[in-house]
Amino acid sequence: MHFAGSKMCSTCGHRLEDLPLSVREWTCPECGTVHDRDVNAAINHETMAVSSTISACGEEGSGHRRKSVEKPASAKQEVSLAPV
Repeated sequence: MHFAGSKMCSTCGHRLEDLPLSVREWTCPECGTVHDRDVNAAINHETMAVSSTISACGEEGSGHRRKSVEKPASAKQEVSLAPV
């Protein structure tokens, strides 16, 4: 399956049905963000790669991530064996 990163708004996640290769810049009809096709695709691919890596390592999040408040990564808690 091919990930069409150039057709998805990296700001709000809206997906265009069609985006001819001749179109190098486009405006998202949902949020109004103006995108350079290649820069937008690079942002989407980076986001997908990072979220897939996090998912593979046991944290939340796979697939496209929309802008939101980030949850800090879980931290290992040490167990103390000293008497209390």
